[in-house]
Amino acid sequence: MGRLSVQRPSQWSARWLCQVATTTCGGGAQLAGGATRRGNGVTRDQAPVRRGLAPLDERLSEPERRCAERLRDLRERIGLTSEELAERLNGEGIRVDSTRLSKFLNGREVPRREIAVQLHRLVAEREGEPVDADELARTRAAMYAAACERSPLQAREFELATAREDLCRHRARAVQELADLRKELDGERQRRQEAESALEDLDIRSREEVRVLTGERDLALERIEQLEHQIRQAGAVLRLREKDVETLDQLVCVTDAELVLWENGSPGGLAGIRTTIVHLRDADEDETAERLIEQIARGHSVRDVMRLVGEFDAMRRVYDSADVERTLARLRNPVDLFHWLSGEGHESPARSGLLTAMAAFAPAEHLVRLHKACVEHGCSELDQALRKAMVTEGRVIPETMDDVWAEDLRKGLAVLNSWDGSFMAAPAAQQTVSEAGSAPVDR
Repeated sequence: MGRLSVQRPSQWSARWLCQVATTTCGGGAQLAGGATRRGNGVTRDQAPVRRGLAPLDERLSEPERRCAERLRDLRERIGLTSEELAERLNGEGIRVDSTRLSKFLNGREVPRREIAVQLHRLVAEREGEPVDADELARTRAAMYAAACERSPLQAREFELATAREDLCRHRARAVQELADLRKELDGERQRRQEAESALEDLDIRSREEVRVLTGERDLALERIEQLEHQIRQAGAVLRLREKDVETLDQLVCVTDAELVLWENGSPGGLAGIRTTIVHLRDADEDETAERLIEQIARGHSVRDVMRLVGEFDAMRRVYDSADVERTLARLRNPVDLFHWLSGEGHESPARSGLLTAMAAFAPAEHLVRLHKACVEHGCSELDQALRKAMVTEGRVIPETMDDVWAEDLRKGLAVLNSWDGSFMAAPAAQQTVSEAGSAPVDR
């Protein structure tokens, strides 16, 4: 019997062979989509049709390879195709299509940090278990290592997010420590009060009882002094923690904005932001445009954001300019807005637009804080303009806000509302309105 010679057809790809090798099992060959051939019959289960992933490129660095393998493992555990997984992620607010997802799974791109949490949530949902914090940390570590190799901008995103998480943990610890100190202080004050009350009844107290009670009172007083000192320090530390988190939040916002620009192929700076927003609007990518506007409103200086408003006005993109103003009024620290309104924006035509946006969209507590800043810095004209805008927009300060500055602003608004609605009054009347609400009520 002649020797049988078998040659591998040249058109068989390594990918096809890999699929055959991984789908062959037991008594039959496992076909795509879960079909199993046994003899002459074929049965199919309900598993989705999956196309096998291509082998990883040998040119990938070791961190990139580990990241891709980690993501592939998660997709396999979730049990969805790339198309289904991309659709599911989009439903959870993470914008990614199947093509982009395939690049992540093949190691050609590194995904944003936010995707890791959602992937592990889907795994936990499929396996009926809570999210494993250690596994999530390993996934993030693999993604960060790959980002360091491929994308320094994404690596910065990971570093800032990790630093923010650490700061938030420290802040939470500082809050708890401050609460514990205050609780102990209340206990020591109660102890001192009880000792002093007992000492007042000297007629029925023996000399020894007086000595003991006096010692307890003195110890309580000493401990109270120590606790008050510790509470002052703990409060200062907490304020610094809050400032650290606020500063880091601004850095995170700026980085996120740069990532959006990079993903859309736009240059950095205001020109890149303007171009990207226009492109996203015209492509009906409104959610991404809104996200970018929020990031610049939080992370960039008020001066730069208002310059962007001016550029949109010059382009006659009225909706975009108004949207930026609304977002700035809604999200930005009112003290930052006050410094621009009272300084660089004092003679700017954009000031009335920003004041109108604040009157209509800023939280009530922000309006009260802006009013307070106006009074403290003697900016009565700006304060009056704010109150006029609030009356025009029909804004009120809720009665639930009962601090002195909220009451003062309510008083000023009441004076304007009692007027005939025309701001073209006599100078004396204008002076009366200007003075009303210009100083806090008697405290």
